[in-house]
Amino acid sequence: MNLDSLYQDRREAALADFNRAIAIDPDYAWAYFQRGQVLRELGRMEESLADLRRACELEPNDAAYHAERGETLRLMRRYEEALTAFSRAIELRPEYPWALGSRGQVWRALRRHHEALADFEAALALNPLLAWVYAERGETLRALRRLHEAIEAFNQALNIDPDYVWALGHRGIAYRELRNYPAAIADFDAAIALQDTIAWLYAERGETRRLADDFESALLDLNRAIELDPQYAWALGSRGATFRALGDPEAALADFNRALELDPAYEWVYMQRGLLYRNLDRLDEALADFSRVLELNPNHVGALVERGELLRLRRRYHEALTDFSRAIELQPDHAWAIGSRGQIYRALNRYHEALADFNNALEQKPDMVWILAERGETYRLLHQYNEALEDFNRALELQPNDSWVLSRRGATYQALKIFEEAYLDLTRAIEIDPNNAWALAQRGSLFRQM
Repeated sequence: MNLDSLYQDRREAALADFNRAIAIDPDYAWAYFQRGQVLRELGRMEESLADLRRACELEPNDAAYHAERGETLRLMRRYEEALTAFSRAIELRPEYPWALGSRGQVWRALRRHHEALADFEAALALNPLLAWVYAERGETLRALRRLHEAIEAFNQALNIDPDYVWALGHRGIAYRELRNYPAAIADFDAAIALQDTIAWLYAERGETRRLADDFESALLDLNRAIELDPQYAWALGSRGATFRALGDPEAALADFNRALELDPAYEWVYMQRGLLYRNLDRLDEALADFSRVLELNPNHVGALVERGELLRLRRRYHEALTDFSRAIELQPDHAWAIGSRGQIYRALNRYHEALADFNNALEQKPDMVWILAERGETYRLLHQYNEALEDFNRALELQPNDSWVLSRRGATYQALKIFEEAYLDLTRAIEIDPNNAWALAQRGSLFRQM
């Protein structure tokens, strides 16, 4: 073998030598250890695991052998076994920063974030120059929504290694979650300049541009991500949301459907597709998608609220009440959910409970026109006409051409026998919305009463 060939395929050359060494000495632990790492680099994970297991059997007190076995198990997503292997390595060598950092990665994959942070901090106390551990710590902090601390950890990683693409990309995600879209895009730009064939970087930049309402640029990035990885469900979902924002429902549905073929448990895409179906008035399909989200995540507030609203519109009030109450239990300051539950109580003639919800919602959002209007209507039905007029007047200050509010204020004036004001409001409501059947009927009854 000449030197050029050796450089061209160093892993295969190494493998050949390790094979010969093991053939000569079948109990050569170090050769199994080295060959296991090469097999892992070649993606031959089961063979790698077999070699590293054999190395551990031959030298059970070698911390490095257990740690490398843990790394192969981690990459195979066999996390509990990986934890056992890394913990054994750390037991044998307590001051082993690589094993501590790698075990931290496993804790993070298991969403046991506080254990992950403890391991990362221990690793960095032993070796403060491990850029990858700072980056992993940043990603863990991001998962805990400690976004400013996450950015500081990514900064520390990048101070050590300014060309660390993974850290740049994940700092960009943290900036996006802080809604600092220019800083996020700058990080994605820098990462792509360093390595321009990584699909997830284009996808993350595309999603950032989508959230910044730069839909055409988002589409270019997401197209590139999907070109690099046609099976990329996350990018397909994000592109579907971009098509929806651009008013192309057919393209959006095609992307959502494809994303769900690739990942049938992708709750965000079910949510996005449900919203699209709702906007297309395909309510049965929307209801099915919101229900599917809740099968995957029973505590998804958005899906509870959206399904509750569809059930309310179908007059399935008790089912809707259950959804809105659960949403409010999970997010007590969700004004829209509180107001919507108030609408249901009013529809069930439970007026005092309705008023309690409308009052609560208006404490959260004092200028929500529809909640003011709904509270006004509840007061009207309770014959508390002065309170009703106060709410309707405030709602119309904020939104003067609301046909629904004008018609209800007209009915309130009618109940107070202020017929001229009633006529003006009802007539104006009909001019704004000629199909407002309620206002037409109410004006008809006004003509009979005048």
